Amino acid sequence: MRYDQRQLTADDFLFRRQGAQLPMTPTTFTYRFKLILKKNCLPQELNVHSLRHTAASLMIAGGTDVATVAGILGHSQPSTTLDIYTHAFDKNKKAASAGLQGMLEI
Repeated sequence: MRYDQRQLTADDFLFRRQGAQLPMTPTTFTYRFKLILKKNCLPQELNVHSLRHTAASLMIAGGTDVATVAGILGHSQPSTTLDIYTHAFDKNKKAASAGLQGMLEI
């Protein structure tokens, strides 16, 4: 319930300007994100959108249904999510194939 020596409220901003009840500017957020990458020896070509893409891919690979992922991402149609994240289903395809092979004793 506390962060950065301040009490959090229900209408608080997730990323807030230091010492103010205003949202952090996008340029400040990007600057801080790049600092985190650099301090942790991560690839500098990553961007904030990479986090969204990674989260969606991991949810799908972990078995979350596409409609749920689409809703979280704000896609109006699950087909949009399918078009963008088809690579995340490779693990599911392999598992389905292995299960079928096991049932057929191949």
